Amino acid sequence: MTEPASLLSPVQPRHKRSLAAAIVSMGMVNLSMGIAFPLTAIILARQGVEPGMIGLSTAAQAAPVFFISPLAPRIMRRFGPANVMIFGLLLAGISFLLMGLFANLYAWFPLRFLLGSAGTLLWATSEAWINALAHEERRGRIVGIYGASAAAGFALGPTMLVLIGTGVEPFFLGGGLMVAAAAVVVTADRSRNHFEASEKSAPMWRLIWIAPAALLANFFYAAAEESLVTFFPIYAIRSGMIEQTSLLLLTIASLGAILMQPVVGVVADKVNRMNLLIGLVLATVAGYILLPFAMPGFIATAIALFLVVGLANGIFTLGMVLVGERFRGSELAGASAFTTAMWGTGALVGAPLSGLAMQLWDPHGLIVAVVVIFLAYLPFPLIARLRAKRPDAER
Repeated sequence: MTEPASLLSPVQPRHKRSLAAAIVSMGMVNLSMGIAFPLTAIILARQGVEPGMIGLSTAAQAAPVFFISPLAPRIMRRFGPANVMIFGLLLAGISFLLMGLFANLYAWFPLRFLLGSAGTLLWATSEAWINALAHEERRGRIVGIYGASAAAGFALGPTMLVLIGTGVEPFFLGGGLMVAAAAVVVTADRSRNHFEASEKSAPMWRLIWIAPAALLANFFYAAAEESLVTFFPIYAIRSGMIEQTSLLLLTIASLGAILMQPVVGVVADKVNRMNLLIGLVLATVAGYILLPFAMPGFIATAIALFLVVGLANGIFTLGMVLVGERFRGSELAGASAFTTAMWGTGALVGAPLSGLAMQLWDPHGLIVAVVVIFLAYLPFPLIARLRAKRPDAER
């Protein structure tokens, strides 16, 4: 029996507004972050700050992921995802405005810590909220659109710096975007019952034993992505390309991340998701192995990089889809917070390891490091697929 339209009409628009709020606001958040990371480095370098101190300033923004992630599930349950996102957006907006007003190294340490705290809350909450809102038959499509929005935000950040300059003005733009995003989220469902705890809920850090393939995807993906973004320009230059070409190729790679994620999401709604994840990991490994053979030809490298980065971003998309498929309620909030922590850990670990690999084998150590990262992840979805085939696993 179908429910009367009168019962559904007030619910559907609110549900759609919540989905739109989560997707659009995170696109704007990532646009602001795409402005912040390169801009802070440029301004500090212009002020004569040593690279080591610039790195410590960046670490101040990354560090909160380890402190905020364990608290995020309880905060989500207590206040509801929409209210948490509004608070996080306003905190990030204030941090941006203050960074523009007090543009110096020592003021930025606490301000970047606040910005990183807001970012951790926003990423964990938005991922959990999207998965809580998405219906199972359309989860992949919705998560793919969310991932594309996030990737587009990061990609547009440096473009905005080209358009408006590298003074303090972009900080005020970023702050304004955060406030605008908060206004969007205000229109969404403000209820607090998305992540209710049950008697069987497992603590956040024990969830890894339940679904390691889903929860660890972010660690390996972030380790590889941060390595590529950090070192690809150097790799390309040492392979015979000029600096401008290497930066253009990174832009093309970001287009692959934007366009491929919705495609992977649609496919994930139609096929076995774990099989698709295994296929994406293998295809990504093969793409990176072939990438050096495409260089230094621009067209061949551009096509290869577009595809391989798009496939790698599909791994992130599928990891998030599998989290939503496997967890509900408070465990979904905990799992999303855990994957956010894994992202931060992977980002901190990947680039130093890849840098060491490039020192050992210049320049192809970068490709070796990225391939090894993805191969290290491959056993997790393979084991998950084998476990799923057992008769008792399906009961």
